[in-house]
Amino acid sequence: MLYNPAGWKIPARPPLLLFFQDLQGEIDDAERRADLIAGDAVGNGFADFAGDLDGCRAVISTLGVAFGPGNAIDPPPLYTDGTRNLLEAMAQAKIDRIAVISAAFVEHQSSVPAWFELTAKPALFNILEQMRSMEVMLSDAQGIKWTAARPGWLLDEPYTGDAVITDERLAEGCFRCRHADLAASLLEFVCEDTWINAKPAIGRPEAERFESPGAIKAELGID
Repeated sequence: MLYNPAGWKIPARPPLLLFFQDLQGEIDDAERRADLIAGDAVGNGFADFAGDLDGCRAVISTLGVAFGPGNAIDPPPLYTDGTRNLLEAMAQAKIDRIAVISAAFVEHQSSVPAWFELTAKPALFNILEQMRSMEVMLSDAQGIKWTAARPGWLLDEPYTGDAVITDERLAEGCFRCRHADLAASLLEFVCEDTWINAKPAIGRPEAERFESPGAIKAELGID
């Protein structure tokens, strides 16, 4: 067994599988803890790989799109078609547990700074619409146990283990969510079977240098 930073036990070898569409960089074989399988989440979906899911008891989907002018205007249907294809493959493999990544900003969050609601959030409208559709798809699906994680604005900083998890809306002052804290939360939801058919919001207070308008603009590439 392996332990992630939060202490959750993970199988050291398969059935831990990683399906990927656009893998950035390479993973050294000595550090790899999953079998890698390339696929097209939107095109052929996962139908060709349903057999590879045999022995797996859950799916964690990190499907998503990078923010940019093209994706903001016309995002690829990863959240919608990609999730639908995942659910179909799960049904073939008789898997009934899935956790996905949505976003806290799919609905109004009183803890989110007003400047973010007025400036950055409108640019995310089309992507957020897809996330809303994904959440509806999951809630309408029959025979599955789902979790739609709603992180705050993602932050590429080290794991802390003190993310605040609340129902649907971010806790006050918890505008941002670290990638590693989100990953640990997803593992917890699946390994401990928590937040079933729910939309947990995940975030934590961060230093001003991570939450200021200037910091967010720099991350978005906005002058």
